[in-house]
Order: sequence, then structure tokens, then C-alpha cells
Amino acid sequence: MNKQTKEKSLDQHIQTSKQFFHGHKNEIFLALLATLGIVLITVIITLFTRSSAPNVVYQPVKACELLTRAEADKVFKVSAVESTNSQPVITKDTAVSKCGYTDGNAEVNDMIVAAVIVRSGVNDAGVLQNQSEFSSGKTGNDIEVVRGLGDGAYFNKRNGQLNVLDGRNWIILSYGLGSAPQSNSKDEVVELATLVVSDGAGQVSNF
Repeated sequence: MNKQTKEKSLDQHIQTSKQFFHGHKNEIFLALLATLGIVLITVIITLFTRSSAPNVVYQPVKACELLTRAEADKVFKVSAVESTNSQPVITKDTAVSKCGYTDGNAEVNDMIVAAVIVRSGVNDAGVLQNQSEFSSGKTGNDIEVVRGLGDGAYFNKRNGQLNVLDGRNWIILSYGLGSAPQSNSKDEVVELATLVVSDGAGQVSNF
């Protein structure tokens, strides 16, 4: 192919390209617009995901690591049956984990239950939230302050629950008849807490 033929072929290619772009300029514009739109949406989603993701500074506690199966066996003096074992669920600044065991009594109304709920502060805001809401719950005629557990503790006679603030964690414990938790004995729940709360490690449990 000589030089003149090559130049003629190149001119034809350029003309064909111009005609194609001229004839399809609307479609090309829409395609570019759609591509830019997809890129923009992807950027927005990425930024939103990053901004809405929990800010986890402190790893949340798993409730069943505070009250293990072996410890539950000692509490019940029989082989405990695990009824609840949930991984921490993070909601904004806190995470909640639940753990529960029973004595396996076939009579549901007579079944004894040991339960632990832990709300961990996963960042400083969550820790402050735990402290604030724990303090708010200490008021009322049904509240009895308990000394010597964690950073503070109180027993709620209305629902039979012992609330303990322990560092970054708000721990709620229950021990007694599952069908009538309001009948829980404060002393028995406090004994359970000596197995669960870090400050209770040096105390002697009666279980």
C-alpha cells in the first residue's frame, strides 16, 4: 500500500468516525452521563457506609465468657443446659450480648434460670451512656444499693435483677425461677455476680 493509498484510507476512517459520533452523539452523551452517575452513586454509598459504621474502639464482651458452662454447672450443682448464647450486637455506641442457662427441670414453672446480659461501651460515648443510664436506673422504692461489686451495683426488687456497672460494661444478672423472676433472692443473685464481675474474682462464692 503506497503513501497516497494510506492517506486516503486514514481520511476515510476519520470521516467514518465523525459520521458515527455525529449520528450517535445523543446515545454517547447518555452513556457517559450514566457512567458518571454510577461513579457518583458508588462514591456516595462508600462515604455513607464509612460514616454510619460503628466506631468500635473497645471490643465488646461476650456474656457467655463471663458466665461459662462450667461455672453454671457449679451454680446449679447439676449439668446446666445452655438456653441463650448471643454474640454482641452493636448499635451505635454500645453492644449487647446475652447468656442464659437452666437447671434442665422438665417442669417449666419450676425451672431455675441463670441469666447474664452485658451492654458494653464500644467507644467513649458508649461508656458515658452506660454510666448515665445506669445511674438513672438507681432511683425508686424498689431499688436496693449493693456494695462491693464493680464500680457500683443495685438490686431491682421489682424484676429480680442485679445491675452492676463494671468498667465499660453494664451487667444485668438474674438467678431464680424463670417463671417468677420477681421472686429472685438478692443474696443469690449477688453470689452469681461474684463469678461474673471482675471485682468478684477475689471473693468466695457459696455456690
